[in-house]
Amino acid sequence: MSPIVPSLPPHLVQLGFDYVLAVETGDDAATARLAPEVQQLPGLLPGIAEPIVFPGTALPYDT
Repeated sequence: MSPIVPSLPPHLVQLGFDYVLAVETGDDAATARLAPEVQQLPGLLPGIAEPIVFPGTALPYDT
């Protein structure tokens, strides 16, 4: 089975999660600090989030 997103170095994965956490918690200073680095990674966050969020939040068909 091939990965949905290419293998990423740990520091880039950490950057993605740090950015999402800063946005989610409303930490504008951290969001502004991380934004330039995250902009270099187009498609990274959706590529990581889709296989995690959609299956975890999907409702059963019989509800």
